[in-house]
Amino acid sequence: MTISKNVCLIPAKAASTRLKKKNILKINGKELVGYTIEAAKTSDVFADNIFVSTESGEIRDIALKYHAKVHIRPEALAHDPYGIKDVMLDFLDSNSDYKDFDNIFVLLPTAPLIISEDIINSFSIYCKNDFKYLMSVSETEHNAQRAIFINKNSLEPLFKEQILKKSQELETTYHVNGAILIANIKNFLITENFYTYPVGTYIMPRERSIDIDTEFDYQLAKFIMENKLG
Repeated sequence: MTISKNVCLIPAKAASTRLKKKNILKINGKELVGYTIEAAKTSDVFADNIFVSTESGEIRDIALKYHAKVHIRPEALAHDPYGIKDVMLDFLDSNSDYKDFDNIFVLLPTAPLIISEDIINSFSIYCKNDFKYLMSVSETEHNAQRAIFINKNSLEPLFKEQILKKSQELETTYHVNGAILIANIKNFLITENFYTYPVGTYIMPRERSIDIDTEFDYQLAKFIMENKLG
């Protein structure tokens, strides 16, 4: 595995809606974005190519405090309908030297329980299997094959043949947890879509897979991290 041609992008907007300024909320006195920067640094996968992408001067200053580089992105990219794909393309268009790198990693500040070994191990799987894309996943709390719709107050199973089975009889299901995304840069610039199959997976334990999007998520992460349960 060669690390010299990897770049890390940490998207950290100020304009979060459901949980205000979630990317710089503190746990144990440290901003969420700080945990992500430190995990990236200690992984030794990126040399000094670790960037925080933000529209915010406040987040810029916090990122610099943790010795990350900063890419100031357009204010519009902090709002709907724009997403991670657009943030990645903006970074690569604005920093064209990185278009010649091999891989771009996207690490979310809202997944503060990530550890450097997760980055190292996901990259190992990515390289060994010659994937062009990889996402971290975790096991669903309840098997997705027993999920339902509600139509006019009436229950409708997504998988009618599976709903009657015991959970032990069902194949394990997973969801993308948002902690780690790896993309081959040349391929991504062609497809502009990181759901370009086959997509590799790196399985993370549920206790380290919290993606903070609500006050409940934040309080749960605080409880786990302050009590060293993760």
